[in-house]
Amino acid sequence: MKTVRLIFGIFFVVGLGLLAGGFFSVQHTREFLRTAVEAPGVVTENLRQEGSSSDRGGVSWSYYPRIRFRTSDGHEIVFISNTGTNPPVYRVNEPVTVLYDPRQPHHAFIKSLAQVWMLSIILCGLGALFSSLGIGAVLWKGVGNRKNAWLRQNGRRIQAEITRVELDTSLVVNGASPYRIVCQWLDPARNEVHTFHSANIWFDPTNYIPGKTIEVLVDPDNPRRYAVETAFLPKVV
Repeated sequence: MKTVRLIFGIFFVVGLGLLAGGFFSVQHTREFLRTAVEAPGVVTENLRQEGSSSDRGGVSWSYYPRIRFRTSDGHEIVFISNTGTNPPVYRVNEPVTVLYDPRQPHHAFIKSLAQVWMLSIILCGLGALFSSLGIGAVLWKGVGNRKNAWLRQNGRRIQAEITRVELDTSLVVNGASPYRIVCQWLDPARNEVHTFHSANIWFDPTNYIPGKTIEVLVDPDNPRRYAVETAFLPKVV
């Protein structure tokens, strides 16, 4: 389905963009840490800021610490952390260690992993997740293509009885779920019944199935490795 390929392609492109942003964020943070100066500071206030919530469109709140410190040349600086939490991590009047840019003292962070590296962690994490979804889809398709090619060359061709056409509601893309042809075959050598499922079909194939059986390519040594032949179905354009 073109929509599925497009969605995974978008995931991959977005993931690359986030990874690029994460790379530049890491470089920027490393440069900041190379020249940053430490100073003692104190939390003077926890500012409550409203944000959106995924819980039925409600409202969430985060607390951003306001910190006061003095630079090495005696200037008093007040800044608000760019990382908020709920509940607040820092108490009012709690002493903290501040890292600041001596050229731009207002460019400052509380000295902690979360405060200094949070943006880089988020960008790299989301980038890895999105790009891996895109890469995983390509690899999965490649593995499936190689398996089907091997089965067409080496597999045993059998006729399985079609039992039903089902809607696979475990997968939803753009509000739609794919169909699968389900069939069964009795292995006379082992007296075992095997059930096979076709690959995903993004339209109802019921009216395009010409008979009561369908060809299945089966690994002679492993009947669980198979491919249901659906090349007779019309192509989606």
